[in-house]
Amino acid sequence: MAIAIKDIREVFSSVSIYGPMIGVPLFFAVALPFLTVYVALHAAPSIASRIAITPIANVAKSQVDSLSFMYFFAINVLGPIFLTIPIFTASVIAADSFAGEKERKTSENLLAAPITNGELLLGKILASLIPTILLTLAVFGIYGATVNFLSIREFSTAVLPTPTWLMMLASAPLLALAAIAVVVFVSAHVRGIKEAQQISTLLVLPILLIPFISILGIANLDVAFFAYVIAALCIVDTVIFYISVKDFKKEKILY
Repeated sequence: MAIAIKDIREVFSSVSIYGPMIGVPLFFAVALPFLTVYVALHAAPSIASRIAITPIANVAKSQVDSLSFMYFFAINVLGPIFLTIPIFTASVIAADSFAGEKERKTSENLLAAPITNGELLLGKILASLIPTILLTLAVFGIYGATVNFLSIREFSTAVLPTPTWLMMLASAPLLALAAIAVVVFVSAHVRGIKEAQQISTLLVLPILLIPFISILGIANLDVAFFAYVIAALCIVDTVIFYISVKDFKKEKILY
């Protein structure tokens, strides 16, 4: 735990690291719901006829298209985009924690410390995972509160949470673990932070396909869909972590 605390302090001692990592997601968590409401009020009828949107019951007829679009956009489009947060955050922190030791040449103290490879690995994983989960919960919470505030003001009903949205949130820690596992493996084979971050953020690409899958009607982003996603992530995380742990040696990571 001491290693985790040390790494967290190092990350949050640099504004250049934690500033964009926290500021950008929080900005979008507030700004994007306003964009959603604007489009829902002014362009929803024409858009709703082109995409598969589930009708909303017990809503005034004049508001059906607007509220249905807001449900669709807030959950099916923006929801998956916010799932990139745990990947980016975990990648930034983990890359600084692992590959950053090489760049800062601060590995001697860790090599001299009376800890095993497993203890070092666990400490650095926790240093990446704990802030990532806290930031993700904060961003999803602010986003949900903003969406509900606007939907209640305009349509007298709350949009979030839904079972799908909660399942989406449940997948966030698994996405973070996947990013951390990739960084653990990559950091042993690259020289610095940037290389580790660039390779690990490739995990974002499949997430960015999810809104298009929904818009094109290829799949419904429902509870069953994210149950399959969570099951797949459990398998992927297990495989990547197994490979990363087998490959992990503190001398290899830190030099």
